[in-house]
Amino acid sequence: MSNKIIAKGDTVYIKISPDIHDLSTEQQILFLRLTEGIFGYSEQIRNERLRILATDCNIQYLLPYLSTFIRDGIHANIAYPDLTLLIYCVRMVKSLLSNPHINLVPVLHEIIPAILSCALARKISKYYYDNHWTLREFSVFLTATICEKYNNPVNNITNRVIGIYLKPLKNCTKYHLTSMYGAIKGLGSLGDEVIKTFLLPYLCNIGKILFLLFEQSASTITLKENNQVLLEAKHLRNVVLNVVAPVLLKTNNVNDGGLTYLQQFGYIGRFLYLEVKNLEKLDLKNPKSQIQEVTT
Repeated sequence: MSNKIIAKGDTVYIKISPDIHDLSTEQQILFLRLTEGIFGYSEQIRNERLRILATDCNIQYLLPYLSTFIRDGIHANIAYPDLTLLIYCVRMVKSLLSNPHINLVPVLHEIIPAILSCALARKISKYYYDNHWTLREFSVFLTATICEKYNNPVNNITNRVIGIYLKPLKNCTKYHLTSMYGAIKGLGSLGDEVIKTFLLPYLCNIGKILFLLFEQSASTITLKENNQVLLEAKHLRNVVLNVVAPVLLKTNNVNDGGLTYLQQFGYIGRFLYLEVKNLEKLDLKNPKSQIQEVTT
């Protein structure tokens, strides 16, 4: 593996080349066509190469090299944040997951940490106002897909992923809001039981952080820092509501003005109560149609 770093002005380009000399000439050509096409300028060529990744049975032979390419590509472009290139790497993972002819088990040890980095890293884009939230959500979705497809009692992938998601919540501070966002979204993607068991116990601490941020005087920090922190805090609050409120609606819906939620979840409780009631109204306006089967 050779990583070549070239600085041009304020831009840093990182070229990653896995050692593909053990492949046949045809396989080397295919590998280069795939990687160069996916990371090139043409969206049409990129989509065609991703389609090949998702359908070609010969990709299994390239899998160790592709997984190394993805792993190192993600690590390099988090170190020198380039959101676009990170998106291309994660799209490669999606295509590989879609390919019915290949088995990702031998390379999961490279792929899972890489895409979790996209979900949980504090910074994955150059500017705080970039839409890195979508990439975090996409990475979480792919991780959940991997857990559903490959988890078993031997590898215990799901529990290990849950443990990784819990790390930002155990050390929640205002300096890790983006990591907490990815962790909450990740736990939410693994189902209601995971939310109830692993996420709800941390809501009080998350609420304390949000209270300090929303009540903090703008005069204590610079305008730029304030804009960034408040933007991240709003995203964090919204993801808590989106993930937790549907579960509370089904399992712990109360009508006491939010007192129960305030006691259980602290500051975030009042927002959860309002969100649960909004969901309740939507359910009443759009009841699910029930088809009654008539037997004669």
